[in-house]
Amino acid sequence: MTYLLVLAALGLLPLLAILLLRVNGAVAFMSLCLGSVLVLYVSPDVTDLITSFSAHGTLNVMQWVQLVLMVLPFVLAILFARRSVGGRKRYTNFLPALAAGLLFALLVVPLLPANLGREIQATDAWHQLSSLQTFVVLGGAVFSLAFLLLTHRGNADEDKHH
Repeated sequence: MTYLLVLAALGLLPLLAILLLRVNGAVAFMSLCLGSVLVLYVSPDVTDLITSFSAHGTLNVMQWVQLVLMVLPFVLAILFARRSVGGRKRYTNFLPALAAGLLFALLVVPLLPANLGREIQATDAWHQLSSLQTFVVLGGAVFSLAFLLLTHRGNADEDKHH
């Protein structure tokens, strides 16, 4: 039950942060995509750099470097994009925000400390979420791109009137 609550928190807290702080959900979703790319391509070099200055084990350092590289772009996007969505766009922002929350859980759980990650991945809820990962990624990408296009187009129209 505790692990189910952790999984729920990993999916719902980003969603609530995006909605309550009126952050552009598409920007949040894309920042998670950036985090995933950083984990894939940058984390080995950063880990090597850190371990060259310390005597800590590489595996433990790698895990924390990957977690930081995954979460940092998202946190920065939340901080810098506060109040970027208002008016009626708040309602259409829900789908990209939901996709960002689900993607956050999908990307962060495998990077958690081994025992916690294994216990979460053993739950039925994780199996259901992971079976939806293709839909979450593709749906999130489509919703995010559509929202960005609609938001951008709306701002251009407002600039013409001023």
